[in-house]
Amino acid sequence: MKHITSEFYVAEQLMPDDIPTLVEAGIRQIICNRPDHEAEGQTDFNLIQAAAADAGIEFQLLATAPGQFPQELVDKFADLIASVEGKTLAYCRTGTRSLSLWTLANPEGKSAEELLNLAENAGYNMSGLIERVAL
Repeated sequence: MKHITSEFYVAEQLMPDDIPTLVEAGIRQIICNRPDHEAEGQTDFNLIQAAAADAGIEFQLLATAPGQFPQELVDKFADLIASVEGKTLAYCRTGTRSLSLWTLANPEGKSAEELLNLAENAGYNMSGLIERVAL
């Protein structure tokens, strides 16, 4: 789990046994940005969803393919972030798709420089998306 802001985190593929750690971290919502069966051996999202529900964490599926970020999807991501009071964790295979959606949605109204720095501090490069960001 990589800390982006006080309210947003990204992660690589989750497993059901990751959920207790997320509860301890105060995560209130999980957004899955990875389609089921994208890769062999990938854990089905319904198993993670069930574990999250058992722990009282909201779970949303908003799957997309790598590099595919239509505005409708970005808007839906922003709506999901806004719908929960507290911390959200979004995940995909590497965290890049999830952070890309967050960067494009820019739910905290960050400047382009802030967005790039937050991504870089977490080990990601979002420079290719900045032209699309609603600042």
